[in-house]
Amino acid sequence: MYNPAQTRQLTPHVWMMPGYPNAVIVVGKTGVLAVDTGLGTPNGRIVAAEAKRLAPGRKLYLVTTHFHPEHAAGFGGFPGDTVLIRPRVQQRELVLDHERMVARFAIDNPEVLKNPVFGTPELFDHERDIDLGGVHARAIYAGPAHTAGDTSVFIPEDSVLVTGDTIQNRFGPTFLGGGIGPAPWLATVKRLAVLKPKLIIPDHTQPGPGARIIADEEAILSEMVTRTAAAKKAGQTREQAIASVMKTIRAERPGWNIGPLADDGVARAYDAAK
Repeated sequence: MYNPAQTRQLTPHVWMMPGYPNAVIVVGKTGVLAVDTGLGTPNGRIVAAEAKRLAPGRKLYLVTTHFHPEHAAGFGGFPGDTVLIRPRVQQRELVLDHERMVARFAIDNPEVLKNPVFGTPELFDHERDIDLGGVHARAIYAGPAHTAGDTSVFIPEDSVLVTGDTIQNRFGPTFLGGGIGPAPWLATVKRLAVLKPKLIIPDHTQPGPGARIIADEEAILSEMVTRTAAAKKAGQTREQAIASVMKTIRAERPGWNIGPLADDGVARAYDAAK
């Protein structure tokens, strides 16, 4: 559960509640935006209350970075007049796959995910600007990554990019469902890189300098693509390529958290390689 006492201000308009995932609150003169709900209604209620505390009386908006339950299933804790915003592709993915993902997460969190509410959003295709009064938040769908509908939020006045699971800080990319490989994920990261954010706030890792975190993410995804293609061309089997490529990638990144789901990226790159 989130602890509001741990909320900290990162830039003039942006606050973060550390947790699973990090919840971000952007405060303007007329509106306030929450990015992600937390896992289930109880966490959503805490995030909404903290947004209202930081910006009393202001219009509340919510953007979900993707459809997984810890990011989107807490809408039941938000007031009924909250403006929920999602890209069309994320909403489509939610409708098709949320029951399977809720069942997966509910194994360890049955009470928190009892009767989850995802809400009915206003939809956009590529970008939606949210005017909060003196500060803007741009919800951006740049392409598939961790899921088909990953969404980032850019706050230009503070040069902050909230990246969800698309760009993490020294954390191996998590390939989970959707069949998305490292090549399309890399293309999405490159589209976000043109924003040149000074600060990145990921969902499951610590905030950090935008240039370094983006470069790290581009490098690991690029290596998955190029090294896997070379391994396949050299005659390695799929299993051999996974083992050899990931052994090298992990060895070159001491201190990183690169879990077993990163291996699936090599598997997908192998299947896509000529």
